[in-house]
Amino acid sequence: METGEEVLLESFPTDERSSSNTIVQRDSLPNSPTAKSSRTPFPQSKSLRGSQSNKNLTIALSQAISSQGELNVVQNLIIEQDSKQATRFTWNSTLRIAMYISAWYFFSTVLSFYNKYLMGKDAFNLNLPSLVSAIHSGMHFIITSFLMRGSCPTLYVRPEAKGVDSQTYWSRVVPAAITAALEICMSNGALVYITLSFYTMVKSSTPIWVLFFAFVFGLEQPRLSLIIIISVISLGVGLTVAGEAKFDLVGFLLILGAAIFSGLRWSLMQMLLQREAGMSNPIATLYYVSPVMFVSMITLSLFFENPTNKFATSEHFQNFSSAMSTFGLMLVGGLLAFFMNVAEFALIKNTSTVTLSVAGISKEVLVITLSVLINHDILTPVNIIGYVLWHILKSAMNVISNLY
Repeated sequence: METGEEVLLESFPTDERSSSNTIVQRDSLPNSPTAKSSRTPFPQSKSLRGSQSNKNLTIALSQAISSQGELNVVQNLIIEQDSKQATRFTWNSTLRIAMYISAWYFFSTVLSFYNKYLMGKDAFNLNLPSLVSAIHSGMHFIITSFLMRGSCPTLYVRPEAKGVDSQTYWSRVVPAAITAALEICMSNGALVYITLSFYTMVKSSTPIWVLFFAFVFGLEQPRLSLIIIISVISLGVGLTVAGEAKFDLVGFLLILGAAIFSGLRWSLMQMLLQREAGMSNPIATLYYVSPVMFVSMITLSLFFENPTNKFATSEHFQNFSSAMSTFGLMLVGGLLAFFMNVAEFALIKNTSTVTLSVAGISKEVLVITLSVLINHDILTPVNIIGYVLWHILKSAMNVISNLY
């Protein structure tokens, strides 16, 4: 009997062994028939104890396999969710950046034609570029002050971020704002003397100056390959200038100076937008820099433009009606400039100045094409060769700077 029970237990599967073991223990009770024939409980042999150990091991292994399977399922679900979130984040980021670029293209292109119409000698001929720029900066400060106070939460909700301390304001915000004021005033001043297409060609040399100031500030290490490319780019710019049909030295120097200050401006602005918590969004940035820009531009206007004399002699301020129309035209440009700056700062905040420069290439081509079609600007073959040459090299420069 004992041998038969043992053989029977070992031949059962795991679940059946458990039930058999229960039967054996019940039979070994004192009141059971088996207990009457034997006063001692049914003895468990080594083989039975071994089978119970195997049973426990089998159960433990089954539980471990089951747990591991459940863990794998959970891990797969987590990985799948992370992948979906990453894909969603990538698409959201791409769409957001595409929206910033599109807005910047639109407002920047419209503003370029607006400024050329307002400043050009053969158009409206309002020869007050610094005063117009100052009015735009004043508008920007009024609009951003209104938004920063939370007066219109449906349009803008002020983020919970600390402000800018006085040391940061004077050491970083003020230099960036003064640089921006010089760049904008020189850009608008150049449109008085040169065509919009030539203006766009020379102004597109800004990435060279961005890289130059990166060398100066130690943000980039000088490399022979980049130095060679910059030298050849300078040759391309020279061809562009040499091929200009309506070359004007004053206009050229103004727009070249604007390109230099633009390179410095965006290097400083990028540090502000990406490192200062209090200026972590475009509205806050305009709020802090606009007052300094306004004061700088008014000062430049008083020194170089003599606006009071222009008010007395210009046909655009002969009477109250014409003066109001002129100032109304200035305000339109202020709104265009505001939306362009918001899109521009948002693009830099979420990418870099290099991205802005690369995205600007197609915008420049668009502006030049529209200038030829609308303003009837003349492009010579030397113009085109120089422009294409240095744009190819500028793209190579951006690739090299990103690789190393």
